[in-house]
Amino acid sequence: MKASITYKEISDFIERKFNVRPVFTAVDAKSVEVSYKPHSLLPAIGVKLHIDAMRKDVVCLSYECGTPASLMIAGVVAYFEEKIPNGLEVNTTDKRINIYPQRFKQIERVLEYVALSNITFEENAANVALTMEN
Repeated sequence: MKASITYKEISDFIERKFNVRPVFTAVDAKSVEVSYKPHSLLPAIGVKLHIDAMRKDVVCLSYECGTPASLMIAGVVAYFEEKIPNGLEVNTTDKRINIYPQRFKQIERVLEYVALSNITFEENAANVALTMEN
């Protein structure tokens, strides 16, 4: 089974929830750049996410960014450390993120029937492939 979500849909959702509108740009099939311009007089802040490895139980990402973005990410992670969901591990020293889908209560029931098999990035959308589980 394949699902696709456009970058516009993701940006709209984030804007509704957090009053911030990020811009998504596909770099290649396994990388996407996310940027945000906080003010018209300030430069955009960007982070490039790359999918390093994937199994049905974990998605391993790395990220690249400049020093200002890196410091902001480290500060946000430290500030929200207790509120970061159980299935998300962020290592700001190594710039790595591990996502364990089965640990998220919101999708626990769904994962009884399907497993994540692939994520790819295209010009206007992110694609997720799922396989049926026994």
